Amino acid sequence: MKTKDRKSQIIFIGFVITIFLFICVLVNQWIEIREVEKVDQQGKTTLASTENVNTKNEIRESNIILDDENMIQDTEIHQTEESILTTYKGYPVIAKLEIPKIDLETYVISEYSNQALGVSVTKFYGGNPNEVGNFCIAGHNYITKNMFHDLKNLSIGDTFTLIDTNHHEGFYKIYSVETVEPDETQCLSQKTDGRIEVTLITCTTDSSRRIIVKAVKI
Repeated sequence: MKTKDRKSQIIFIGFVITIFLFICVLVNQWIEIREVEKVDQQGKTTLASTENVNTKNEIRESNIILDDENMIQDTEIHQTEESILTTYKGYPVIAKLEIPKIDLETYVISEYSNQALGVSVTKFYGGNPNEVGNFCIAGHNYITKNMFHDLKNLSIGDTFTLIDTNHHEGFYKIYSVETVEPDETQCLSQKTDGRIEVTLITCTTDSSRRIIVKAVKI
């Protein structure tokens, strides 16, 4: 009887150990599955965060591109909406001259004559405004708001704007201001080495000499 009881005990112990090992395997598998799910969930979260960041970057880049396009459009609108008169007091106009420093806004009459000079400043010599060459503008030293009385107050580095009848707006910086004799005509030269220049011409107060202001398109 004792031998049978011992065998039964051994069998029972072996069975318990087997059940215990089986349970350990199941628990271990369960833990591994939970870890995999946890890692997978973290991966999804990281991927979602990355996608969210990428989406935000794409939106930011799209906004930057849109802003650049809007800036370009605004510039184009500014250029095309700027308009000038085609005639001024019966005379054909070729451009509008704006010099902020001396608070001057004046229309440039396209044909030079003594009569036209009594009305406004005029094209004196050269090609067309805002084109390669030296566009020369003459005006009397009259104390009127559209004449060149304050031209003498300009300095090197000052800027002004010239708007032509094609709605093109040119920005110019003054590089020379001088007073010359009436017979000195080198300021009218069209040899600009491919640059776009403007020359402003008026008389001194006593009309004995000429004030010459030269500028280049920037």
